[in-house]
Amino acid sequence: MSHYQERKEKNCLNCNAEVAGKYCQVCGQENIEPKESVWVLATHFLHDMTHFDGKFFSTLKYLLFKPAFLSKEYLKGRRTSYLHPIRMYVFTSFVFFLIFFNFYQKEDALKANDEKKAPVAEVIKQINDQKKTLENTALNLDSAALKKESEKTKIKVEKLNKEIADLKKDSTKRDSIVLANSNYTIFGENWGDIQKSNSIKQYDSIQNSIPPAKRDGLFKQRIKHQLIHLKEKFKNDITAMGQAIGERFLHMFPQMLFVSLPFFAMILQLLYVRRKQLYYVNHVVFTIHLYCGTFILILASLLLGSIFEAMHINLPTYAVIAYLIILFYWYKSFRNFYSQSRRKTIFKFMVLFFLTMILMSFLFVLFFVFSAFLI
Repeated sequence: MSHYQERKEKNCLNCNAEVAGKYCQVCGQENIEPKESVWVLATHFLHDMTHFDGKFFSTLKYLLFKPAFLSKEYLKGRRTSYLHPIRMYVFTSFVFFLIFFNFYQKEDALKANDEKKAPVAEVIKQINDQKKTLENTALNLDSAALKKESEKTKIKVEKLNKEIADLKKDSTKRDSIVLANSNYTIFGENWGDIQKSNSIKQYDSIQNSIPPAKRDGLFKQRIKHQLIHLKEKFKNDITAMGQAIGERFLHMFPQMLFVSLPFFAMILQLLYVRRKQLYYVNHVVFTIHLYCGTFILILASLLLGSIFEAMHINLPTYAVIAYLIILFYWYKSFRNFYSQSRRKTIFKFMVLFFLTMILMSFLFVLFFVFSAFLI
């Protein structure tokens, strides 16, 4: 910054190298007086902000209207005029998820809470259906098996009758009762089996009382420990538990996308393995720009959709049009960066879509389970 007072000494204060000009040729620090006034500090801050904004908007223009241009410029070594890909990703993803979590997620949550729940009569009908199933199963058993199972069936029917009576007294129990009696599976474990253990200590005691060969493995034990913990924390309300896990997972979605980035670039490396001039880092830079452009386009479509909704303009095909625009943006990005024919680009795009679905499904399950273990 030329308006700052230059030091007379020619040693760099940062690395102590000899400075030939205004900037150190070793570390790049400006050779200026270290003492600054508040005004100079404020000017420095303002300059950095406007410099960032200038770079951001010029980078944004190329990112959206010239797909893959920034990636090709980075590959050629022309980088100073544009915002660094990592800074661009951090900024765009931060803005995108900040707006999404604070506006659109709350809006969806309000809509979900306004939905009508199943009437009590419907819940009672479901419980009565379970009773009929138990009775029909007993009819199909032979005399020996019937004698053995009759006591268990009687206890189950009595429990269902009690739940019907409780529902008639308190309709708020409808959700927990239906889910508790359904054949619900979480992480491969039946929820009915989890309910048999009142605490982790009781479960461990049961495990220690049976032969080692019949005990659950370490991984299965860890899952059951967490499910019992969740059952105790949410007082056996599986609906509240599911909502809490979903909420935690949704807030981990930015981390999941960030983790997917290097794997996505690895898929590109395999698809374009014959491009010897492209290294893995080039695919990473291209992926970053692709993600950034997608974030901005999705955010723009959401904002535009909100404007249409506020103006009471109903466009049934709006979501399809927005999706096609994003799809076209991806196609142009691949076509421009890898410079292949339309046929090859579309074919590799389809293969990439299939492999990405597998990757995202794996990460989805992994992060969903991880979300449950963080509660």
